[in-house]
Parts: sequence; C-alpha cells; structure tokens
Amino acid sequence: MPREPMKSKVVLLGDGGVGKTSLVRRFVVDQYSDDYITTVGTKVSKRSLNLGSPLAEVEMVLQIWDVLGQKGYSGVQETAIKGAQGVLLVYDATNDESRRALEDYWIPAVWRLAGRIPTVFAGNKSDLVPDRVWAEEYLYFLTQKYSCPGILTSAKTGDRVEMSFKALGEQILQAAGHPIRRIALVTPPQEPVDRLIRVTDKIMTDFCYHMGGVETGMPIVKRQLGLAGLDVRAPTTDAIRTLIERLAVVEQDFKGPEEVLSNRERRLEWLDGIDA
Repeated sequence: MPREPMKSKVVLLGDGGVGKTSLVRRFVVDQYSDDYITTVGTKVSKRSLNLGSPLAEVEMVLQIWDVLGQKGYSGVQETAIKGAQGVLLVYDATNDESRRALEDYWIPAVWRLAGRIPTVFAGNKSDLVPDRVWAEEYLYFLTQKYSCPGILTSAKTGDRVEMSFKALGEQILQAAGHPIRRIALVTPPQEPVDRLIRVTDKIMTDFCYHMGGVETGMPIVKRQLGLAGLDVRAPTTDAIRTLIERLAVVEQDFKGPEEVLSNRERRLEWLDGIDA
C-alpha cells in the first residue's frame, strides 16, 4: 500500500523586491516575468517533491506561503510564520540591506514564533552578481553561523531554484519526529511604522480571522485592496476607508447584520486613531 504523502508548510521570508514570488513561480510552474508585483498579504502555492534515498523515497507536498515583505505588516507576517515546518530565507545577492534584514528582522521573527525550524538561505538574483566569489563567501558565512544550507539562486534563469526547495524539503524530512528547539526572544526594536500601514495590517489580519483563516480570507482581501486602489507600500486614509466599506459588503454574504456592523465600526475606529 503506497505511503501517504508528507505535508509540510514552508514560508518564504525576506524584504520586498528580493524575488520571493519569482522563486515560487519558477519552482511551481517554471515561469518567470520581469514585472515586479508586490505580494499582498500571503499567497499559498503547492508542489510535490520526491525526497530521501531511492530505497526509502518519500513524497512531500510543500504548501508554500509567499509572505508580504513590507515592514510594518507584522500581523500578516506572524500569522503566516506560525505553524511553519520550514523557512526559505531569501535575500537579494546584490543588495546589502536585504542581507542584513535577514539577521536583524526575519530570523528573530522565525525563532520567536516558530522556533529553530529547518532553514535554507537563498541568495537570489545570482545572474546579476558582479563578484560571484564574494557572494559565495558571504553565503558561506551565513551557513556556518546558522548551521543550515545556503544556495545562490536565480529565479530569472532558474539556476538552483529547484535545488533550494529540495534542500529545504530534505531538512524538514530529517527533522521529522524531533522536537523543535524553542527560543525565548524579545522582539528587537523596530523602526517606527507608518500609522496607516499599521492600520491596514490590523484590518487585513482581522478580516482573515473572522473569515476562518488566511487561506480563506487573504484572496478576498487581495481583490478588495485592488478595487479600493490601496497600495500596501503607501496606503492612504481614503483608500483604507474604501477598503473597510468593501469588506463590509463582502461580509454581508457570510455574517449577520450585527456582526458586519460591529466589524465595520471597529475598523473605522482604528482608522480614526482609536486603539490603533
């Protein structure tokens, strides 16, 4: 009797613009586009891999969470990170700031919310790296410091993309059955977050919670954000107000009138600066 596939939730984390969405697209459907599209909230994709030795091969279904990299959306990011079995930490191999952000922001977030889960570093945009030797040396430094694999990838050419996801899958397979090492971390001080970004984050997280989860709620949020003309990188008061009204209309198909009104009023209070 064939063995049931092993299911694993993995998250892609890193600053906006490092190529997380492009890596997922290359891995899942083997396509690439030069167009940059900001990930709104989270997007979940799936793909199977065969892992392990030929005599003990295991099919693993990766549930891949591509997470918004914009700073300030901590509610959306924390919801995605919780429950993950593995993480692909992505940085732009031509951008020093995106490399530093992994250690300053993303790694502490993962350790605090999910523990020392299996991890792989992906130095993306390797096709643009002017000094390959230096890029390899920096990646080696990260792998030694954090005791996990690191791979230079290019979503554009497809170079080593499959290898990076497979390396993460192998790490998860090896860790199966072992307790996750939990680390008590204090959230490091962060740069001040724009109030309207913080409000947008709360509204997105709140709507998903009342819709039963991110996988159900986030596709709706993404569509309504677009119809409201709201740019998650620089939300405006008018766009947020439009979003609140549009979400209330959506909720009328799922909730009773009192709950719809309560949700709408609570979100408007956040926008007006009450408990935001």
